[in-house]
Amino acid sequence: FNFATEPFRERLDIPKSYRMSNISQFVLTPIIKELSPIFNNLNINKIKAKKGRKIEWLEFTFDAEKRIHSKRQPKMANVAQPKQYISREKTPKWLHERNQSDTTRELTEEEKALFKEQQQAFRQQLKLDWEE
Repeated sequence: FNFATEPFRERLDIPKSYRMSNISQFVLTPIIKELSPIFNNLNINKIKAKKGRKIEWLEFTFDAEKRIHSKRQPKMANVAQPKQYISREKTPKWLHERNQSDTTRELTEEEKALFKEQQQAFRQQLKLDWEE
């Protein structure tokens, strides 16, 4: 893509006082830094006039985008290889241990007695709360 220097200066509002070295330093270098991720292999060549050393044209070159799929067909590149699902859930350790432990074991006599006491205390508290 070729661009004459005068229209380039006008479009980017570059002052007439800027020499080509200033344009290279303050305009072209930042352009290359910012647009290199978007345009692969971006280069700016300065084309000099036949007479003298004045630069008349700026040539912007970059690699063309490779289009494998047509616009009518949806992109199907990653269909064969789905990404593996990674769970981001933070489940507490005690919940995993609860699922792995044996839940069908019989309670001991001490555990049964403690359970009965807690059950009775809970029922008493419910009665008091409902009466109010």
